[in-house]
Amino acid sequence: MSCRNDFTGRISPRQAVSYSAYFLHVLTGRKPAADARLLATDAGWAAFTRIRRRVPTRLNQVRVAKATCPNPNTTEIVAMVENGNANQAMTFTFKTTPKGWRLDHCDLLHANTRPPRRHY
Repeated sequence: MSCRNDFTGRISPRQAVSYSAYFLHVLTGRKPAADARLLATDAGWAAFTRIRRRVPTRLNQVRVAKATCPNPNTTEIVAMVENGNANQAMTFTFKTTPKGWRLDHCDLLHANTRPPRRHY
């Protein structure tokens, strides 16, 4: 994680990374969506529900790939979701609120299909 940890009096950006993992588990069905709603702003929740409709219902793997902090009040996270045939990169943008980090936006970056395996 490439976020600075010297923000005095601030909530650690690691909490935003933990929350993004929670949202990824909602996508896989391992965690309830109702609880995730509490970790998002209205705009963030609307974006997440749009994403839930676009990703496959069965995901083989989800993982956080990268986290950056462009400023003390924002953490941007890139995650990967895989369903066996396709990989999709996903972004999460968390903003600080009086209640802590909250998902403010998310989106799918791209989808690529794995090329067929070559048999020599």
